[in-house]
Amino acid sequence: MTSPNRSTAGSGSHRERKKALAQATMQREALRLFREQGYTATTIDQIAAAAGVSRVTFFRYFPTKADVVLHDVADLAVLGALPEALDGVDPVRALRETVRTLSDSAAPEDHAINAERELLLRTVPELRARVPAQMAAAIPALAAELARRLGRPANDLALTTLSGAIIGVAIAAWTAAADDLSEGFMARHRQLLDDCLARLEGGLKL
Repeated sequence: MTSPNRSTAGSGSHRERKKALAQATMQREALRLFREQGYTATTIDQIAAAAGVSRVTFFRYFPTKADVVLHDVADLAVLGALPEALDGVDPVRALRETVRTLSDSAAPEDHAINAERELLLRTVPELRARVPAQMAAAIPALAAELARRLGRPANDLALTTLSGAIIGVAIAAWTAAADDLSEGFMARHRQLLDDCLARLEGGLKL
């Protein structure tokens, strides 16, 4: 459930913004190297050097080379952009509207970065195999954000269930897109995600 808006100038502590900026810089340089010489041929040392950081610093932000690409697969920026209060608002509808807003307001370079990442995620077996688990790992964060905005306990089973359903729908949409990588594929993928979330919002009637 990726969002093209990857700005590091948003809310959060100075430390969080610094971390986001460092991750974005390393990811941008990694994608450039992958484009120029291929994913397999690119080393962590090359990525670190291109980003102007040490190997130790690289591992402080990313456990593996794969994580440079997988970062933001379940984009937590979407969660941060949800309305602060959701009382009386369908959480799924709010999420759909937030994804649309972030997509519509994203800069062209953000869309280009996401397209590059998506190509890698679907064409490099090592990456493709990890996408579902990476997305599923966002369930607790989504549940916590919904709980905070609804004034409910963080361990609310109903919100955990809803969060699992939302992420499950996102995984289903990613899977349904299959190998559609022809021109304009990112827009089609976003529409597919929206269609799937709309089904969830409507009660998943067959």
